Amino acid sequence: MIDTPTGLAGEGAWAKLRRRKVVQWGAAYVAAAWGLLQGLAYLSELFRWPDQLQRLTTAAFLAGLPVALVLAWYHGDRGHQRVSGREFSILIVLLLIGGGLFWWVGQMPANPPAGTATTQVAAPVAVETATGTSIAVLPFVNMSQEKNDEYFSDGISEELLNVLVRVDGLGVASRTSSFAYKGSELGLTAIAAALKVNHILEGSVRKSGNRVRITAQLIDAVHDRYLWSETYDRELTDIFVIQEEIANAIVTALREELGTAKTIAPVTVRVDTENLEAYELYLKARELFIARRELPQSIRLFEQVTQMDPNFARGWEGLAAVYSVAPSWVIMDRDFKTLTENAAERALELDASLSMPWAALANAARLSMPIDWANNLMLLDRAIAADARNSTAFLWRGASWIQLGFFERAIADFDRCLELEPGYQNALRHKALALLYAGQTDAALDLFKRGVAAGFIISRAGSFVGPLAARGDVLAVQLLLDDMGLAPEVRNLLIDALTRQGATSKDDVVVIERYFASTDNPNLRTLGLSHPYLWLGDFDKAAAANKTDSAQSIISWELFPPTFRNSPGFKRVLEGNGVLAYWRQHGFPPQCRPLGREDFSCD
Repeated sequence: MIDTPTGLAGEGAWAKLRRRKVVQWGAAYVAAAWGLLQGLAYLSELFRWPDQLQRLTTAAFLAGLPVALVLAWYHGDRGHQRVSGREFSILIVLLLIGGGLFWWVGQMPANPPAGTATTQVAAPVAVETATGTSIAVLPFVNMSQEKNDEYFSDGISEELLNVLVRVDGLGVASRTSSFAYKGSELGLTAIAAALKVNHILEGSVRKSGNRVRITAQLIDAVHDRYLWSETYDRELTDIFVIQEEIANAIVTALREELGTAKTIAPVTVRVDTENLEAYELYLKARELFIARRELPQSIRLFEQVTQMDPNFARGWEGLAAVYSVAPSWVIMDRDFKTLTENAAERALELDASLSMPWAALANAARLSMPIDWANNLMLLDRAIAADARNSTAFLWRGASWIQLGFFERAIADFDRCLELEPGYQNALRHKALALLYAGQTDAALDLFKRGVAAGFIISRAGSFVGPLAARGDVLAVQLLLDDMGLAPEVRNLLIDALTRQGATSKDDVVVIERYFASTDNPNLRTLGLSHPYLWLGDFDKAAAANKTDSAQSIISWELFPPTFRNSPGFKRVLEGNGVLAYWRQHGFPPQCRPLGREDFSCD
């Protein structure tokens, strides 16, 4: 029988806890356990012990906490240290529960990466939209002490994705789609359903000095179970070997589903550099380029990469790509056409199978006027022939079709791009433009508005300002112009012109011109003056501005104002950028027709 200490009648619960020192002992236990776990974490990192050890130790401490509290409750008073039979039975039950918990944790897959989305659905949910065997590679969690090393964990995830794409019979979700769920709290089953895949690869990366620890786990998202898990604790020099081992382990786990159990070929990873420092800088530069963030820094890093290893083909490929887009992001300090051509040619010299150098060459072809559109399209066709999954090549070819006035062809390319990269916001924006210029205004504005909600860069959305104003949506116009960073007085002058509420005086035009000439706002420098001149009704100045705008604005096909397509300025734009020459050789788009040998008209 459990004894009741004397003198407890009427004593409050808190007083009992204090007198029996339950709180003190509980706090001491937690503090000691925490200190021991921190020490274990340090030693695990130092001696590279398995992560499983720390997980099991944590479970043991958690199981021991109720035991410590029970002992304190019954034996905190002086003179009550003897353990009765009933007490002994209670302790046995608690230890059995703790042991069960200890065993259960030990059966879980090793090393689930902290911060990775975990399955939250209790029952298996069929992924009805997934067809065949498919997988999504979620961004691996950065477990390094340096948070700036996230580019490395993201880069490893993308490298694995690029390897798995080459496995016959395996459908792989695009990078843009998979990385949209970075840090998501959605369960894996829900993510798989959204990405239309039936498997998920997740993991973590911990880089420390010249060592790297990569944990990877393959999950069957349909049946909510782990298929394979492994931890690779190696020298950084083994990074390509690790990638190859992970890819082959995944293929092995999926052999039966892939239907190639007897004939499956080993997956190989192309090692195109042995300079690890160059490889790390490449991953960092690529991340900045993909995000279109800090492009000057991306350029500098790619240049460093190619200097460190002049034979690193993908380094030259990345440098060519970032050179080719620099002018459209108002980086105008060098001859990027020549730089792009040199970098792309070097990349192809080192690896003729690459796709992106051809796309970069096509982009560079647009950096001088008049544009050789036939050559531009031929180069993009070669990029797509080299890699039918090159979504960027489809995007850029679609943009070329827009400028040439072939909107249906453009929409087809954007649709293919979005099949490959469903979350590609720039493709959605360009498709909205193509719909707009084709006269499908309702569909265009609907897509544009949905895109803004999904994260469009609306500061580059000058083409949608006029149609919104024409529909009387002044609030939307104001929000767009505000997002571009226009000063209120300039914004109001442009809104007056757009809504035709009052004539814009010459003095007002001078104010607008001076404002654009003096601003250092990159959004406004990207917008340029071609759109404002259109809104002001000065088509000649709009045409002249379009000729020099760094962003190469596609104002040729603006429907607002509706009289622009019949103006001399419109014709000068098409003649100046080489579009008319292309038409005379390859045929006119449906909305245009020749008028004699020298003139033409467009609807």
